Amino acid sequence: MYQRITSPRAVPVITPERLCAFGHFDVPQKYVYGSTTEYTDEYQLLLTFIEAASDEVESTAAQACLNEVIVETYDYFPGQVDPRQEMLALNYAYMTNWWWYGFPTLDSIELVRRPVITDPAPTVTYYDTTGTLQTLDPSTYTVAYDKITLNVGLTWPLTDRRQDCVQITYSTGYSANDPTQVPARLTLAILYL
Repeated sequence: MYQRITSPRAVPVITPERLCAFGHFDVPQKYVYGSTTEYTDEYQLLLTFIEAASDEVESTAAQACLNEVIVETYDYFPGQVDPRQEMLALNYAYMTNWWWYGFPTLDSIELVRRPVITDPAPTVTYYDTTGTLQTLDPSTYTVAYDKITLNVGLTWPLTDRRQDCVQITYSTGYSANDPTQVPARLTLAILYL
């Protein structure tokens, strides 16, 4: 599985002024003397710290603070054997105690970055067995509880024998540009980091 942010958050989760108040130090001069758009080096450094801390907290917590568009890729749909490793899968079935690892999920894909925004619904594209890019009909799956679940009585389509042949594009986050909507535990983690 591979994950990439295609549209990052539009505003920082916390401001340099809030970071300075939290850390009990003076706010550096914001703009270079005579300019209203060019940040001073000290102010830009604080913005860099905030972005780095926000990225780390979001990655560790598997949550997006503010709205982002994510693309996740998978090698095949759930419940299918990796077509490139059929012999390994057969060996796994005979050599392991399946009951030890529980029952594998066959009908849902749990999305990594949360909370998932359901309007617009995530888009699922895949390469079929002929290598042609297809879009999965949205009526075949339901998006709820931060995962995509196949509707009852349907099966996932077969895929090509290539890596990353299933792509899911979705939006995630607590708000488009209102940092006050971000849960306090995430905001506090960013401030401490």
